[in-house]
Amino acid sequence: MTATEEITSKKQRRIVEDEDPMEEEVGSALGIAPVVNLQQQEFSEELLRMYYDRIFPASLMCRWLSYGTQHEDVASQHLLPRREFSFTTGDDVYIRYLSYENAAALKKDLVSKLPFKIDIGAIFSAAPRDHKKFKVFQPVQRELIIDIDLTDYDFLDVDVTRLETCDRCWPLMALAMKVLTRALNEDFGFQHLLWVYSGRRGIHCWVCDPRARAMSNEVRSAVADYLGPRISAATGRLSISIPMHPSLISAYENYCKPFFFNKMLPSEPEGFGILDNEAGRTKLLDMLGDESLKESVAADWARRSSGVEMWKHLEHVTAKSQKLCSVLAEIVFTYTFPRLDVNVSKGMNHLLKSPWCVHPKTGRVCVPVEPGTEDAFQPNEVPTLRILEAELNQEAPSAESKAVKDISRTRLAQYEAAFDQFLKRLENSIRGEKARKAKAVSMEF
Repeated sequence: MTATEEITSKKQRRIVEDEDPMEEEVGSALGIAPVVNLQQQEFSEELLRMYYDRIFPASLMCRWLSYGTQHEDVASQHLLPRREFSFTTGDDVYIRYLSYENAAALKKDLVSKLPFKIDIGAIFSAAPRDHKKFKVFQPVQRELIIDIDLTDYDFLDVDVTRLETCDRCWPLMALAMKVLTRALNEDFGFQHLLWVYSGRRGIHCWVCDPRARAMSNEVRSAVADYLGPRISAATGRLSISIPMHPSLISAYENYCKPFFFNKMLPSEPEGFGILDNEAGRTKLLDMLGDESLKESVAADWARRSSGVEMWKHLEHVTAKSQKLCSVLAEIVFTYTFPRLDVNVSKGMNHLLKSPWCVHPKTGRVCVPVEPGTEDAFQPNEVPTLRILEAELNQEAPSAESKAVKDISRTRLAQYEAAFDQFLKRLENSIRGEKARKAKAVSMEF
């Protein structure tokens, strides 16, 4: 396959929003600097070549991005060849407007170029590799995408540059999955949500319903603003309209408030202990917006030992004020509600890191996470490239095992199976919609 490649400068490369902004260090716009100690053993070009050649599920990826159009009679109806891919290589070259006819072509380019990062963009009006041939070249379809990263949870008194800290903070990502899955399902009617662990400290969501893929930028902006309330600069709290929207009431009662009591208030290691030190207590009390109340509560808290006791006291002293009760609800939301990077969700032409690529800082694969399994998901159990290589080398393949895909011989098999089930549900929905449309057309005659 021939692919037209556009190699951009470092300044031009800034149009791609990396999910991991703190990784921009000297020598690489992606922070693909050498990783020290144990992490350094989990990622290398040799391991990456092995992964792309033997494990990366190119067929499943292309099946997903084709949305059932692989066998359309009219070539212009095929979606995969009009999908943009971008690669960032190990020597810091960023390549945009790549596109592929099939899985074999994608795999060939992956093995050849060895991208340290793969991003996926929109479906365009023409094949991206031919974009210079057309006066009109524009995005026509794209999943609604959501990007959540721990670095946006600024109240966390932890070092999110440390991998073990990121793993410990996973419950916040699991909570975000629950809150947003409910909202996307019940408030918007979206059913086909592909959640993906980012490989280090975040999660991504690809909303794959046809209606979501067809949304204009204006509609995407409205959805993003609905899903991601803003922090008020004046109060430091999440701004919530009163009376509270039914969707927020559901999120508050079913997810956010229980999580606040069970995870945010308790001390480590069971919780985050947000009130265990003076800085944390001051930060929360500043959100009250009432100096006299803040002083009296702070004096009482000095005599209490647990965050749960402190919060219950605050609830007691504010119980008679409807305004202050609303303030407490906003504080709970501030510590628990998903922190979306709303700009990622608003533009159809925004690129996002691909599922199944490998995080160069950790060597971990960006695997799907099924809704409903987020609490059981353990980031530190996601295999690294080194682990995958060891699993493939455990025993020489027998005649029977040669018929088994290499990915199925590793601990990625469970994630591959989950991805396959997601695709089957999506494809069944697409076939059902096509059948309904065909029946409607036939009834018109």
